[in-house]
Amino acid sequence: MPRQNRFRHQPYVAWESPPIPTTVAAVRPDQVANVDVGETLLRLRVRRVLLVHGTFVGNDPFGLADKLDEMTDSAPPLLRPLVKTIALESWGRVLRGINQKLGDRVMGETGSFRNDYLDDFRALLRTDEIPVERFDWSSGNDHFARAEAAIRLFNRLTDLPIDPVRDRLLLWGHSHASNVFALLTNLLANDRGAIEAFFNSVGRIGNERPDWKIARERLTAVASPHPLAKALCLVTFGGPVRYGWDRDGYARLLHIVQQRPVSGQAEWLAKPALPQTLDEILKAKHGDWVQSFGIAGTDLKPVDREIREAHRALGQLFEAGLIEPQVTGSNALLDRLPEAARARVREKFQEFLTLLERLRCGQRVPSDGDAAWLLDYGTDEVEKFGHGVYMKRAWLPFHATRIAEWLRHTME
Repeated sequence: MPRQNRFRHQPYVAWESPPIPTTVAAVRPDQVANVDVGETLLRLRVRRVLLVHGTFVGNDPFGLADKLDEMTDSAPPLLRPLVKTIALESWGRVLRGINQKLGDRVMGETGSFRNDYLDDFRALLRTDEIPVERFDWSSGNDHFARAEAAIRLFNRLTDLPIDPVRDRLLLWGHSHASNVFALLTNLLANDRGAIEAFFNSVGRIGNERPDWKIARERLTAVASPHPLAKALCLVTFGGPVRYGWDRDGYARLLHIVQQRPVSGQAEWLAKPALPQTLDEILKAKHGDWVQSFGIAGTDLKPVDREIREAHRALGQLFEAGLIEPQVTGSNALLDRLPEAARARVREKFQEFLTLLERLRCGQRVPSDGDAAWLLDYGTDEVEKFGHGVYMKRAWLPFHATRIAEWLRHTME
């Protein structure tokens, strides 16, 4: 997306040629680049590495812990002793801990950047001068969860003791963390009108929640774009094509997706996530199924009424300029129905039919970035429908060395 993107959504297009430099290749975990990752990152003045997980593996995927916190904060003064007695103020914290541990146990190493992954990353760097940490967020599958994650990430980064003119920060994001990054770039571009519309869309939340208030004050207090933008080197893994990126909001941007080219079509296009057979999905026959499926139209509505309204308002902001594809259904079951029946079906199932048309684009490559790597990791990498390979520790040396090599070539 262009400079001054103003939170515009990426279009869904069956690219005749990729919009950014794209590499399609089969790879093995032993194909590491001949670089010292720690030494290279130090030379590039990378001061910190942050790893950000995707959806449903965080500490509050359904917003329940957040609701408990709100109930505690809103308790009248006379009821505060009761709140303390029943330990309500700790329930949100406890629930977040349970969610995180349960997610790690159920999903295993392919669900998130676990502590053992962080330990391996630190060992690979062979230096204590570059801290490696995981940034946790609620991981809800909705606009508000990702927007709040972008707000919290912005605050975390602005708190770091770095010189944004000379220093760099390296962020890796899996799945919808990539869309958290996309929103972050729009925040850092700091277009005054767009920022005002963003905060106003969430109503009371933008004025009263501490993280939102702090972020708004910090953005208002600096020039546009925010100085931090020049420090950000972003890498996405299996990021669904959703929100647009603002070129003024980052220094470098690389996308990595598991792709298995389909015979008879361009190698940078995916087979549509629907329809596929269950066997194709489970065995990731065509690559990362989740990345191709998790596009606009696949969000879940938050359980809380106020958050649900904020999700709806943010959706109107983010998708305001999204051109809906024509519902064609060539040679499809829909075309076999009588015209009157077709019209009723289209009216009743318009959202689903629109989703199918978006999926038909088979879009693997985002509209913006410095490069996209579409990698075939091999037929054995099928965990989480092909979406889990990126967090496997066996692939860490490959990813880290290749990314360090790419940064060296593009930044020196």
